[in-house]
Amino acid sequence: MSDPRRAAAAALIKQEQGGYANLVLAHALERFEGDGRDRAFLSAIFYGTVERMATIDYLLNLFLSRPLPQMDRTVRAVLRSGLYQARWMDGVPVHAAVSESVALCRRMGKAGAAGMVNAVLRRAAAADLAVCAFRDELERLCVLYSVSRPVAQLLSRAYPQQAEAILTASFRRPAVCVRVNRLKIGPEQLACILAEEGVLSAPGPVTDSLVLENAGDVTKLRAFAKGLFHVQGAASQLACAALGAQPGWKVADLCAAPGGKTATLAQHLQGQGVVYSRDVRAGRVGLIRQLVRRLGLENVRTACADAAEYDDALAGCDGVLCDVPCSGLGTLAKKPDERYKDLQGLMQLQALQLRILTVGARYVRPGGRLVYSTCTLNPGENQEIAEEFLRSHPEFRALPLEGAPASACKTGEFVTLLPLDGLTDGFFIASFERLW
Repeated sequence: MSDPRRAAAAALIKQEQGGYANLVLAHALERFEGDGRDRAFLSAIFYGTVERMATIDYLLNLFLSRPLPQMDRTVRAVLRSGLYQARWMDGVPVHAAVSESVALCRRMGKAGAAGMVNAVLRRAAAADLAVCAFRDELERLCVLYSVSRPVAQLLSRAYPQQAEAILTASFRRPAVCVRVNRLKIGPEQLACILAEEGVLSAPGPVTDSLVLENAGDVTKLRAFAKGLFHVQGAASQLACAALGAQPGWKVADLCAAPGGKTATLAQHLQGQGVVYSRDVRAGRVGLIRQLVRRLGLENVRTACADAAEYDDALAGCDGVLCDVPCSGLGTLAKKPDERYKDLQGLMQLQALQLRILTVGARYVRPGGRLVYSTCTLNPGENQEIAEEFLRSHPEFRALPLEGAPASACKTGEFVTLLPLDGLTDGFFIASFERLW
């Protein structure tokens, strides 16, 4: 298939059947025969439509004679992708988005719906959301920012002053932040090499990080192939820095895949000491090993293991990082699937998080460090877990986090990074020291 609009609609149909957006899109691109420009157009339509789905559906339902879920799935995909193009893609005029959608409807064997598609898209594209009467404030947030009601409710309760700013920022493309492989090169040298490949960069918010502009697919860069850097968000780099790992340390990264934190910690050790990198999913451990080989890191030991189960081999660590599984609400700008979570099962998830932190604490020697982090904005998974841990572990004390941005929210020594500027995900970091 070489028609990007048709490929995007087909991917949206598949997305409805379940699966992560990134995997659905990857599969669509594998089968797509168009050039680079068309591939980018396909990706933009698909990701943008998934990201704005709640808003799109609300607008379409205003002008449909029957609810959108009851319609033919192909027509539904054409309507959704067409409205996204008409309202949010600057390079696509409204008339072009409508006419192309009508033509696509015919090409996909739904000629009988062409007239309806034309009429509904024209009206929905011109609708003014500012005059819509919403049932309550939560519905307004859900519609304007395309999130589920549970997500809107959680953010409104936890961040009453910042919730709308957080949701507004969730539509901005996050910065591409990379970690310089200090074992091979310095930031200034890497910036020059990237410039030779046509990629602009600027110093990132964390030491030895760069923020890239116009990078495209970084895996195609020669500097990437040579292992001069790896892609890692600034927040994750800050969590690694919070551990304060020193050359010669024994360090454990308990929930390590795909390996960015492991790589950064290994670089902090400067080739001395060892990082034990663990993940419960065997397939994901392979990603860690692949990254370690590319970067030339020789002081990493990988294994498939459950972080919630104690492992004698990790006893006596100088530092342990627990970047635990979480609800992911700090990554809405990167992962459109997260926007529509129903947040069921949070109690079980929080129990797992506390279990991993408790097991990780057992590995830390007196005087050693323990870091707990998540990429969510849910206080129940963040400071509440950290506070409960301290209550039951008097042998640990909380440490202040250095280098946190001014916009971060602080609860005692704990820090929640808010995803407002595009430089960091929403992220929580708690650092502890073992006293005895």
